[in-house]
Amino acid sequence: MAGSINRIEQDIATLEEAIAKLAQEFHQAYEVYVMTLSQGVRQQLILASYHLCTQTYPEAFLQLSVSERQKLQQGLRHLAQQIQLALCQSLQTPVAFEVGNLETEEEEEHCSQDDEEIQGELETPLAVSPSPQPLTPERLLAWQDQIETGMIQLLNRLSKDANLLLQRFGLLPKKLPEAVLEVASKAEASSEAVAGPPNLLQIMIETEDDEDSQTSMVTRLTAIHLRLGEIEFADATVMARRHQLRHLSGQLSSIRRDYQKKLREKAVVQAESAWRASWYED
Repeated sequence: MAGSINRIEQDIATLEEAIAKLAQEFHQAYEVYVMTLSQGVRQQLILASYHLCTQTYPEAFLQLSVSERQKLQQGLRHLAQQIQLALCQSLQTPVAFEVGNLETEEEEEHCSQDDEEIQGELETPLAVSPSPQPLTPERLLAWQDQIETGMIQLLNRLSKDANLLLQRFGLLPKKLPEAVLEVASKAEASSEAVAGPPNLLQIMIETEDDEDSQTSMVTRLTAIHLRLGEIEFADATVMARRHQLRHLSGQLSSIRRDYQKKLREKAVVQAESAWRASWYED
């Protein structure tokens, strides 16, 4: 019995070493992925904004002065820099994350007044705290899920801030409630959404008629909605890094099955031993 337990525990220890090694590979792979993704996000934000300003709402863009156009473009570049900074800092250590502020105090001190007017309030799960718990497949999966969820939250927040910026400069309707932009930034493909260019969402919304408050009208709205899948699809380098992550995920699934099997075997052997230890004949 002792031999069986020792053998099983040795197998578990071997699997835990494999999990630790895989965790390092995951972290390194995510570092490269996030670096390439941050560049892809910037490019896709600018491309989506260009299409919206020149193809969807060209009249509104032409009504802006040269100075206003430059401020709008500057604001978009600033938001892109923020998302790049947030993504690149999101993998400082491979443990659990919590929400933190994007900009450092030093960066805030160097912001010009114009930058402050257009800067967004992107948040990202950055700060980490060490944990003494043993590294298991479930913990590694939870860590990966937090990273993926955090990236999507960042893209949603960037989409919302970009739409607010466009609204501020008159590209999107001024009377449009911020809640609508919030929904647009998080919306998934549905029957209400209209197919269009990448990272742009076309939706039909019901608004109040300016001339008759009792009458509502349906308006088509095109807004920025950055999607992780579309960013990966548009950039071969980002897609290649995603394939590497999927390969590691496959390895983790295999190790997880073996690990759970060994834990089950250990529990069975211990339960059998406990039964025999407590059993006695009347």
